[in-house]
Amino acid sequence: MATQTLKLNVKSGEKDGTNFWDRCGVLFVNTDDATGEIKSIAVKHSMFPSVEMVAFPKRSDDDGVTE
Repeated sequence: MATQTLKLNVKSGEKDGTNFWDRCGVLFVNTDDATGEIKSIAVKHSMFPSVEMVAFPKRSDDDGVTE
């Protein structure tokens, strides 16, 4: 499974038309190698350092799919 890592930034200020950014977290996107389908997304945020935020959690292969 491939993982893409994206930086999360927040605008912290502006001076003379220049924006200043602070890093506030990281976004992890896990995709299937064969199809490129997104399997899970997890976020680590500096405001919530001990909280694991997941958009849709990883499933083990033995979990059945319910529709």
